[in-house]
Amino acid sequence: MAAKKFRVPVVVYVAGPSGFTLIESLAQASDFLFDHWPGNDSLAWTDAMKRCAVDGAPDDASAAFLTALEGAGISYDRTVEIY
Repeated sequence: MAAKKFRVPVVVYVAGPSGFTLIESLAQASDFLFDHWPGNDSLAWTDAMKRCAVDGAPDDASAAFLTALEGAGISYDRTVEIY
């Protein structure tokens, strides 16, 4: 799972000193869903968790992750270039 990377990284805006976290892989998305999610009980969260936790297709997991973020009202950006 750790080797599976998203085609485009996702910058997720979170509370805390840094103000954001960079999600680049299925493993990071799964960890974010498990550790930083309000409620862990929506259908979108469940779908994203299944797609990210299972060694699946990165594009499907990324789409499910973004849908879950939107549903929870969590801000993100896919246009930030990080070097």
